[in-house]
Amino acid sequence: MNLSIAFCFAVVADVLVYKAIPARRRVARFACMSIFFAAQTLLVVALIGSPLDPQYKTKDLPYQFWLKILTCVWWGLAAREVIHALAMPAMIRKTAVENKLLSDLIAASTYVCSVLAMMGFVFGLSLQGLIATSGIIAIVLGLALQSTLGDVFSGLSLSIAKPYRIGDEIILDGGAEGEVIEINWRSTHLKNGSNDVVIVPNSAIAKMRIQNHSAGNRRYSGSFTVAVDTRNEPELMIETLRHISMTCPSVLDDPAPSVKATEFKGDRITYTVYFSTASIASAGEVRSEFITQLYKRTRPVLAQCAPSSWTTPRDLSDSSPVYLFPERELLSHLAFLEPLSDAEKTALNEKIVRRHFKTGEQLLAQGSAADSAHFIFSGIVQVTRQVTDGRVLNVRKLGPGDSFGEISLLTGLAALEGFVALTAGLLLELHSQDLKSILQSRPELVEYLCDSATRVQQFIAMFDKAAIQPAVMEQHDLLWQVRNFFRLTAEHAPDGHLKSEEPSEEG
Repeated sequence: MNLSIAFCFAVVADVLVYKAIPARRRVARFACMSIFFAAQTLLVVALIGSPLDPQYKTKDLPYQFWLKILTCVWWGLAAREVIHALAMPAMIRKTAVENKLLSDLIAASTYVCSVLAMMGFVFGLSLQGLIATSGIIAIVLGLALQSTLGDVFSGLSLSIAKPYRIGDEIILDGGAEGEVIEINWRSTHLKNGSNDVVIVPNSAIAKMRIQNHSAGNRRYSGSFTVAVDTRNEPELMIETLRHISMTCPSVLDDPAPSVKATEFKGDRITYTVYFSTASIASAGEVRSEFITQLYKRTRPVLAQCAPSSWTTPRDLSDSSPVYLFPERELLSHLAFLEPLSDAEKTALNEKIVRRHFKTGEQLLAQGSAADSAHFIFSGIVQVTRQVTDGRVLNVRKLGPGDSFGEISLLTGLAALEGFVALTAGLLLELHSQDLKSILQSRPELVEYLCDSATRVQQFIAMFDKAAIQPAVMEQHDLLWQVRNFFRLTAEHAPDGHLKSEEPSEEG
């Protein structure tokens, strides 16, 4: 067989086998590639001698050109072999995150050298002229692509220094933050807590201060500020904001959130809330949860035009202060009492009973009937649930502005959860006899409470289902279930079957 045809078959077989091996088996790919390259090198040497100094034994110009093409193919295969050989350490170590920019640069340089070798050794062109021409072209392109090249070389330096890797959670100067999902030649892609992709040029990142939250542990510590009207006492406000922070599900208990008064200016005092979350992606959820809970105890001061009730430190001047409404206004801000008139709310306010509670106090036991509705004015209450296997699990936390017991009180259902005080605080209570007359005249309140009771029951059913693990039935338990279902005795009949406990017709 003609050696050139054999070389072509070797190249085709190389490509087919390479594609047939799964991409994850990179070492196996490299081994097969190396075997084929050795065979291809032997064929090329047999055809033209050394690829560095090819000698064409035939005078047939078309055949000489064909051999030159085959030699160029060999140089391309040689470049591929060198690139994969340099990547072998990463393959053997099974590195999770590769330095993609550096590997791409090595690959590009190798292929450029391969092309120059083709022109110089195969076609006999002068490399000095090519290099001089390419230098001029490089200068022109460099001037035209200064910004792009800045991003490229900045990305290369970042890849070598590795201040962050794929999967790290970082914060950049200027407020951009999120998980690194891609690092390419021009930019770094971040996925923030809002599930948006933020694209930052590498040249900009190289000049920024980078906070990497994944270098140590993935816990994220953040803060935001709240502007509060000066009519509220600072000590009460600090305690209320701390309790509100503790009720946010995304906030870690350890370290516990803290609040500090940081500025006193005009009609407002600015408080900074410090919190920790399991990851940077949860920071946005904390702000949303905090605002939702804060709204239950405060309202923006209407004299201010800014609509926001919280702000970050960089736009503090645009914030509107909020006001912590007093006890007598609590009923005016409860959703299920909203249909009541002002006179009815005033009458109920006069019947409110104040109850101070201590840390660890059982406020309402699971399964017990409540004779009053409880509204938390201050303090933290832990909601618990005892599941069918006897375990008592924490469900959620209630804080200032939350209520409990009204469903048990007004629908006659036993309390589905237990309520234990985590901190000292104040409850405002309304007894059943004070609400009966209002419920009789306001059927929309009954409908609202029935809907609330349904939602609570659905939540508890889902919680129980998630909490109870399926039990593995032992063989003797399964045998007992079969006997019980078919009403069989443990004695065996002579034929080996179980006897039925049902009486015979004669009996």
